[in-house]
Amino acid sequence: MDELIDKNLIRRLRKERSWSQDQLASVSGLSHRTIQRIENEGSCSLESKKALAVAFEINVNSLNLDTAAIDAQIATNRGRALGFLGAFAGLACAYIGITISLTNGYISYGEAGVWYGCTAAFCGICCAAIGILSNRFK
Repeated sequence: MDELIDKNLIRRLRKERSWSQDQLASVSGLSHRTIQRIENEGSCSLESKKALAVAFEINVNSLNLDTAAIDAQIATNRGRALGFLGAFAGLACAYIGITISLTNGYISYGEAGVWYGCTAAFCGICCAAIGILSNRFK
């Protein structure tokens, strides 16, 4: 059964030692194709994982993929997307309301222009805040 492994950590450790994939394959006793697959897919057998740990002189468990960090990033991305979706839905509803008021004669064209501009500016500020805050509070 294949195990998930932190492929970015493998690549970083290899490059820190200035090893090519061929050199890592020689040191670890794995094939060059296995090293390529591990760095591309992030999965390997337990034996390959142990061989890499020995080659890098680290604990086998330190090669594990940090799924909690990945889950947190997915949640952050989902929240960011929903925030932007909400801001744009609010913008669309505001534009519809302004347009209805304009066509029914409740406001003038000048007032509609001011409201359109203010609504767009507010939506831009909300999107900027969503982007900044979602990056800051990861």
